[in-house]
Amino acid sequence: MNGAARIFRSATLGLAQALTVAGVICLGLSGCQMAPKPIAPAWTIPPGVVTQTVNGYPIAYSSRGTGPTIVFDHGVLLDYRYWQQPLEAWTGDYRVVAISMRHFYPEHWDGKGDDFTVSQHAKDLAACIESIGGPVYLVGWSYGGAAAYEVARTRPDLVKKLVLVEGGPDLRPKPADFVPKADPTGRAAKAQKFFDAGDMDGGLAYAVDEINGGPGHWAALPEESRQQMRENAWTIVGIGRGDPYTGTCAEFGALKMPVLLVKGEITAPPLRDIVLAQAKCLPQATVVTIPKAGHASARMNPPAFKEAVYSFLQH
Repeated sequence: MNGAARIFRSATLGLAQALTVAGVICLGLSGCQMAPKPIAPAWTIPPGVVTQTVNGYPIAYSSRGTGPTIVFDHGVLLDYRYWQQPLEAWTGDYRVVAISMRHFYPEHWDGKGDDFTVSQHAKDLAACIESIGGPVYLVGWSYGGAAAYEVARTRPDLVKKLVLVEGGPDLRPKPADFVPKADPTGRAAKAQKFFDAGDMDGGLAYAVDEINGGPGHWAALPEESRQQMRENAWTIVGIGRGDPYTGTCAEFGALKMPVLLVKGEITAPPLRDIVLAQAKCLPQATVVTIPKAGHASARMNPPAFKEAVYSFLQH
């Protein structure tokens, strides 16, 4: 064997030994999963917000405070900012993480694509919890409650306690011939007609009033809230195109972690009835009513909302 061959063979053996050692180390570290390659967002990230690449998408979130981690998931037409003001008084006791789901602000989504589904949002939420260090306390409001419930159902190892605020599966009794549809009320399709005609505010007014059970809710919102909804407008159309979200009473009743179900005192009757149906399927769940509050109870009565959730988390 000439000198060059000996040098090549020695280098090859050295590399093989190094790879073998690295493999042993990785086995000792539960497989050394490759961290996802960070994806730079194509949109501006606001101050105080960071992104974490999960499932090929840069999920944006804010993180404040110290202590046990609570992850908050928002509803349709809104984003992480929904939680900003209500959680100001929480940061001395908890680390509060408020996420923005896929295609919500700070992305300015145009309604295109086929990945706006509860299952995709739940997968993103689970991956995000893993990346920030689970298990966590998990709070899901409205549409975000569906994703939060799916994480609790499919990945209970990530959820210490679950809080659903008028969100999660609709377990109200249904006729035997019921066929689930993505948009059973036609709300998304009707809102899109406004949008396609160039009347963004008209579509949002229709959607917000319909969700909350009657006219006047959009008009009563402060301009800051209306602007946030404009920046998430196409998400109301997205939920109408996504996969029909279903759940069973048996699945809901099988949850093992402690569960808090929250409803507003003056919320729309259908939303109230969804919470009550969930409570029948999970009798051990704690149910609270936030006084003088509707669907957006965390914003409408922050002290009472905090008291209810704190009491649940600390006992």
